[in-house]
Amino acid sequence: MEIEKKDLMPLSFLKKERYTASFQGMRYFMEKKEEEGENHLLVACWPEPFAFAYTKEEEKSYKSFPFTEEGLEDARAYLMEEWERRKG
Repeated sequence: MEIEKKDLMPLSFLKKERYTASFQGMRYFMEKKEEEGENHLLVACWPEPFAFAYTKEEEKSYKSFPFTEEGLEDARAYLMEEWERRKG
């Protein structure tokens, strides 16, 4: 089982809201960030059971992607890589 594109919110949603979710022991969020005049998709993930604010910083992973459909797919693939890495 994996996170599929249909499980993620479309870019039109991410333009306005942070998307939070969890997948088999891993929590994550995606949100639009503007850096140097360009939009990026920031992704963060961390282990359950705690909320982001209550998780130690060293247990969190972050990565930025272009705010495009391809960037959204790359973010999905990154989350699956992180999940594989963390489950072991």
